[in-house]
Amino acid sequence: MLIAIAAGVALGFLYSLSPMSVWFVVLGAALVRLAMRGLSPREARWVAGLLITAMAIRAVIVAALFLFGSPDRIYVPFNVFFGDEQYMIVRALRQRAVWLDLPMRVEQFSDAFEIYGRTSYLQVIAVLQLLVGPSPYGVHLFNILLYVGGGIILHRIVRTAFGRAPALGALAFLLFLPSMMLWSTTALKESLNFFVVVSMLGSAVIAIRGPARWRIAGFAGVVLALAMLTTLRDGAVAIGLAGLAVGLGGALATRKASSFVAATMILMLVCIAGFRLPRVQAAAMRVVFEAANKHIGHAYTRGHSYELLDTVYYGHRPVWTMTATDAAHFVGRGIASMVIFPAPWQVRSRSELVYLPEQMLWYVVVFAAAIGVVAGFQRDRLVTCLFAGYAAVALVAVGVNSGNMGTLVRHRAFALPYVGALAVLGIAAVLTRFGSSRQGRYASDR
Repeated sequence: MLIAIAAGVALGFLYSLSPMSVWFVVLGAALVRLAMRGLSPREARWVAGLLITAMAIRAVIVAALFLFGSPDRIYVPFNVFFGDEQYMIVRALRQRAVWLDLPMRVEQFSDAFEIYGRTSYLQVIAVLQLLVGPSPYGVHLFNILLYVGGGIILHRIVRTAFGRAPALGALAFLLFLPSMMLWSTTALKESLNFFVVVSMLGSAVIAIRGPARWRIAGFAGVVLALAMLTTLRDGAVAIGLAGLAVGLGGALATRKASSFVAATMILMLVCIAGFRLPRVQAAAMRVVFEAANKHIGHAYTRGHSYELLDTVYYGHRPVWTMTATDAAHFVGRGIASMVIFPAPWQVRSRSELVYLPEQMLWYVVVFAAAIGVVAGFQRDRLVTCLFAGYAAVALVAVGVNSGNMGTLVRHRAFALPYVGALAVLGIAAVLTRFGSSRQGRYASDR
């Protein structure tokens, strides 16, 4: 009885200091328990070890931010990793104040309903702080839970499609890649975006091949995820729809070699015929103009910017005067930059130098992912096409819309979980083939 009373008092004291920290421990334990269901004891230990270690490291990072960060005391009394986090948390707190009918200045009230930067993520973290109280550091812990929850979904998809070893490798890649570890710990909307997208892909798999009683639920999950993406960030729903279309279309087109050849020819003919129509050309150019304007906006921001357009379009000529040839060059450079940048010879700052080892790893991941796509067709064509389709669409969109190295690296994280899963599968396939060939040579020698 005394132990129970002491534990209750300690828990109440901790909850009064940081309610979200207590919920983080409780919900984190529930996620680990959920991730272990249906696994063999050894596999369950590995998964639990990865998840607990990943959450513990991130919790330490948040604690370090709380203890050693240097806040902008003029505006806010809490620390952040990036300036955008401060904007998100402050605006969410103002939204919470509006719901609670608390007194506030006119400009603060107007900021809560400002169109610029509007996203459903603000409402999500405002509701969170409505439930547990103002929690500028608790938002970080909430995002960690979202990211880990998305990782568990990805692990289950990969495990069902490709096997236990690739699933474990994909989970480790997702949890411990340094840049992903940082973005998943921030108070930005990256974690929520990942959770929604991976849920959408998993729901699509259930809707297509799940048991009959679950297919309606899978379809509803896809619709719900797309609705969430509509409100989460600009262009997210377009990327989601295009990724699903490319993935499902690729899965249908590659069922047989003859269907793949036929689909390729039909697609080429439709593209050639379509781009000869003035209406189609105008629509395509409008998309390019919009991407070029966003690229120029990023190129003029602070930091390490780069150019994809011809020099004349940076302040001398409007982008709507761009020719079809210039547009093709712009798109081609954008796709190439998405893979190559930031190149080793472009390093300018200490942060870029720190990121350089991961950039080298990125080149390996892209190469291994190409092998993983080939290996994936032999194991699970649907999941392979969904992963590759969404990743390809996201990377192309990032490539043609970015103009700043930091923004490029941050937004490339949209596709990294799926590229990483395919890369792990490719490495596993190569190691399996290498091991089989060595065993075959050893047997022949004997």
